[in-house]
Amino acid sequence: MEDYKIYRHVLCIDLKSFFASVECVLRGLDPFETPLIVADAERGGGSVVLAVTPFLKQQGFKSRGRLHEMPTVDHMIIATPRMREYLRFSKKIVEIYLDYVAPEDLHIYSIDEAFLDVTAYLNYYHMTTQQLAHTIKDAILSRTAIPATVGIGDNLLLSKLALDLYSKTAEDGIAEMRYGDVPGMLWPVRPLSAMWGIGPRMEKRLNQLNIFSVHDLAHSSRKTLKRLFGIMGEELYFHAHGIDMTIISDKSGTRMPMKSVGLGQTLYQDYDAHSIEQILLEMVDETAEKLRFVRKRAKTLHLGIGYSKSVGGGFSRQCSVDEPTDDVETLLEMTLTLFVKHYDGSPIRQVFLRATGLHEHIGMFQLSFFENVERKVRRANLWTAIDGVRQRFGKQSVVRLSSLLEEGTYLERTTLVGGHRG
Repeated sequence: MEDYKIYRHVLCIDLKSFFASVECVLRGLDPFETPLIVADAERGGGSVVLAVTPFLKQQGFKSRGRLHEMPTVDHMIIATPRMREYLRFSKKIVEIYLDYVAPEDLHIYSIDEAFLDVTAYLNYYHMTTQQLAHTIKDAILSRTAIPATVGIGDNLLLSKLALDLYSKTAEDGIAEMRYGDVPGMLWPVRPLSAMWGIGPRMEKRLNQLNIFSVHDLAHSSRKTLKRLFGIMGEELYFHAHGIDMTIISDKSGTRMPMKSVGLGQTLYQDYDAHSIEQILLEMVDETAEKLRFVRKRAKTLHLGIGYSKSVGGGFSRQCSVDEPTDDVETLLEMTLTLFVKHYDGSPIRQVFLRATGLHEHIGMFQLSFFENVERKVRRANLWTAIDGVRQRFGKQSVVRLSSLLEEGTYLERTTLVGGHRG
């Protein structure tokens, strides 16, 4: 196992309750003393709560619930999301990171989270990893008033696990996990979904194998995991031992590869089989546009449908094609096939679409005897032209006529920033 270990000094920095903290800063309030939640109240009680202040978290409030599920407290502030402001603060904080490391040693994981490989900088600053973590954390607080927590590890995985599992409860907001800490800090973790990279579905499948803790996972058969789950099973085995060989500055093509593109949306009202077709068409268009933008083609399409809360449930299914594609008509046919096959007639409130099994777009087509070659080439050229117009004049410059129908949501979503009003 030692052969797979790399020894770096990696920081994983999370901006604490970021959206809620920004709202407090803009109002001149202390996020540790203010009952504030970020949600669009105009969308009704079903609006998703994007963040709550640390003050409310200490009282048991959870973000990502629904507005109507939030307990009430005195002087509660409901802040409408302002995504442009959050992006502005995020940009300021990225500039702070770049005061300490070069761009090649920084990976922006999300709007409020980043990895910094500080291995090459400790001697330069004459600091330990802990000291540099404190210095950057204090710089963020002094220059933006946004609190942060930090995880430290020998690799990206360990720094992320230190952040998620321990830093948020540490007195100074900083936690460290090295290879030697894995048996005592990582192996006792359960349920498995508490570990980064394991979702509820994978947890259930592992539980069926009598794997309930990270210790169980680390001491299971690597061969069996690979046989049952493919490369993901082998990756889980290594992660249970704290091993991740990703290096942020590695430009060889193994650096945090893109695994999927797609989108999801929660609808404002219930949709039926007829009205949802417009939503599916718009989402296929956007997924194909993202594939073209990143110059990828996909072999597999995942469709997820969530039913109305009054009914509950839904389904998530996938299908694949022999040759990777970014063709709208092919992706739409796959989507509608999945929908027709698995939809049970219940009212629909959520839709998710994701393309995986990505391959590089090398500028050539894989053709068959049964395809109209000229039509396929014309279609590809048409979408390339549409992409060019949209990039120059905006997403609303070219839209399908059907998006003007009442069922469509594309036009409204093009006015949003990060899915919310700016």
